[in-house]
Amino acid sequence: MQERLYGLDALRGLAAFVVVLLHLGFPIGGAHLAVDFFFMLSGFVMARTYEARLTSGALSPWRFVVARYRRLWGWMALGTSIGLVAALARGDFSGDLLLAWGLMLAMLPALNMAATTPYLLNQPLWSIFYELLANVAHAFGLARMGRKGLLALALVCAVGLAWAIERHGFPRGGFPMYHWLVLWRVGLAYVLGVLIFRLWGDVPPIRVSPLLALAVLPAYVLATYFWPVAWGPLLFILVLAPLMMFGGMAARPEGWRRNLAAWLGALSFPLYALHYPAIALLQTPGGAAGLLLVICALWLWHRRRKAAQPAGREMAPKPADASA
Repeated sequence: MQERLYGLDALRGLAAFVVVLLHLGFPIGGAHLAVDFFFMLSGFVMARTYEARLTSGALSPWRFVVARYRRLWGWMALGTSIGLVAALARGDFSGDLLLAWGLMLAMLPALNMAATTPYLLNQPLWSIFYELLANVAHAFGLARMGRKGLLALALVCAVGLAWAIERHGFPRGGFPMYHWLVLWRVGLAYVLGVLIFRLWGDVPPIRVSPLLALAVLPAYVLATYFWPVAWGPLLFILVLAPLMMFGGMAARPEGWRRNLAAWLGALSFPLYALHYPAIALLQTPGGAAGLLLVICALWLWHRRRKAAQPAGREMAPKPADASA
């Protein structure tokens, strides 16, 4: 395996910022497809980082799933808890709310509220829940499936997603109606990510400028704002998101660009996990002060953790992860 792919880090950070703008109320309807890029990136990174160990038996499927759960849990649990504080500040206290918090703390939908708001405390949890389902499928099946099998599965998912779009519109996560249709969407993007690594490794089949890769998602969002097309999301997943992947794979930034890409990659998941409940908290009386306390606590924790590391210790770079 080659070095860390910093171009993918930069794209992951960009996608997270696009989602934040969407939840801040900007009229950028196509921004939700940043999540589909996350799914594709996750499939690629999980194949790149873990498949060899999964297929050789060096890493058991259950150990992989537990590691993924632990990797994602901390920031999502914090975000869900901030969402609970925001709900309490609005005066929404109830037994159902506490049960929803407990379920979402375990990164499960609030099943007691599934008819209305299954992810009410932290809307982005829906994608993390489905990403974990994809990770389970990867560990127990996809890792040992050949390329032809993966291609067939991707085709089935593409047909299923096309049918869903035709019958019900593009399936959106976090909403209860036809929620199971999201599986076509997640499956297609994730399996394509696995296939990209299986077919080409770290070397993309075509050269895509890293700057063009960075421009794809904003350009798509802008285009769909002016010219909304029902089949646009399928085009994005099948064509545009892979082009973004190819550009990120080819990028080899140096100097400050490399540092910026690494920073964007490190920021992406905390930003994704915390922004929605943070926005909700800011909209409550005294919410700004509460959020400031959370930020200060996180900063102090980071400083303490950094100070506890032995001087001169080299930290091994973690692979770019769609949710790390």
